[in-house]
Amino acid sequence: MTRERPWLVLEAALLVVLLHANAPEVWFWFAALVVLLLWRSFAWRQRRWQRLQERVDDAQEPPSTSGSATG
Repeated sequence: MTRERPWLVLEAALLVVLLHANAPEVWFWFAALVVLLLWRSFAWRQRRWQRLQERVDDAQEPPSTSGSATG
């Protein structure tokens, strides 16, 4: 969550600017906010997918046999 805090602050600032913008500027700031939110959500989904894949890969590894008693 600490990695996301600067982005959340930036998104909140863009929302404040959007609420105080004049009519022609509203579409620009709205588009900027949407692009930023989409970019962050795709990055978040990609990180989540990578973590899930790492867990699956870790679960599929065979157990280590370095300490087996073979005689």
